[in-house]
Amino acid sequence: MAADTRRIGGAGVTTRDVARAAAVSRVTVSRVLNNHHNVTDKVRQRVLKAAADLGYIRQKSTTSLISIDSASTRPVRVLRNIGFFFTSVHGYEPLTGNPFWSPVLHGVEQEATAAGIGVTYRSINQLVGQAEALPEAVRSARVDGILLVGPATETTVRALLGAERPLVLVENCAPGERVDAVVSDSFGGARAAVAHLIELGHRDVAFIGGPFRVSAPPALHRENTIWSIEQRALGYWAALRQAGVEPDYRLYEGDNLSTAAGYRACQRLLATGRPFTAIFCANDEGAVGAMQALHQAGLNVPGDVSVVGFDDIEVAQHLIPPLTTVRVDKEAIGGLAVQRLLARALAPGAVASTLALHVELIQRETVAAPPHRSIR
Repeated sequence: MAADTRRIGGAGVTTRDVARAAAVSRVTVSRVLNNHHNVTDKVRQRVLKAAADLGYIRQKSTTSLISIDSASTRPVRVLRNIGFFFTSVHGYEPLTGNPFWSPVLHGVEQEATAAGIGVTYRSINQLVGQAEALPEAVRSARVDGILLVGPATETTVRALLGAERPLVLVENCAPGERVDAVVSDSFGGARAAVAHLIELGHRDVAFIGGPFRVSAPPALHRENTIWSIEQRALGYWAALRQAGVEPDYRLYEGDNLSTAAGYRACQRLLATGRPFTAIFCANDEGAVGAMQALHQAGLNVPGDVSVVGFDDIEVAQHLIPPLTTVRVDKEAIGGLAVQRLLARALAPGAVASTLALHVELIQRETVAAPPHRSIR
């Protein structure tokens, strides 16, 4: 059988060439080009990219859409390069060396490389509040799809949707917008962590979260500005109420999620004079700071105060004592975000969805049954 050849600019490229470049069979190439559904998104992307690179199909450079010369096949977007657009908490260190976001980026890069996609990293902190500048930033970065990573506001999400590129949120959610998201089960993980403390006999459980939204008059339950941290706060409240424990709002603290912030927040808890036997921290770095403040105050962990974190960053298992925490598969979040972006590119009209990854309580040595008296 003669090879199917399409000539672009006088050069002959066959499906055999595409198959070789994409490291798949000619049958798989045929399935992709004829829009069959029994092909994974990763393989489909690799074949389409190889076909576009070889000139087998014509690529429209202005929209990053490849047009297949067949009446039976709709245009499909090729992701040659995706943007890892990062936002962070005010006053927090950048992505480089960040114990949570660095593994997420690694997961993104692994999945993108397997699909033949480049990744462009950019911090957009300086553009937050300049919604009109964000679409132009996307165009200047020459990316075909966007992973918006971190606690971006809904204003930022709307602005990037205006860039007309496939968009997926990572560890964030914008309920008012039609946009895909990949997150960890922050609510379920927090509820399980606090329920574990309650099962051991703790009733006076403090909370250390992120920065709070300004409210006037101040609300008893101050809302965290970061969506994922607010979900962890809601899980904390739910576990207490499910156990019939009346929350003490004076044991509810927050700061910018750094180690120094956890230290300051724990100092404020101690200064209230309110009794508590355990602290649930919405992230591990905050837990590290809280443990430092407790140690400085002459208190033993877990003999006097139990501490639980969230995220299971690398340092958690090396602390003395090792930190009980909720494990988040950070690399999986990154990889699945790329897969979701591919799916959105191939089906731009599909219903938006949020994928919540399972988390796991990792019991180490910072939790014990409460002492006879709460810490005051």
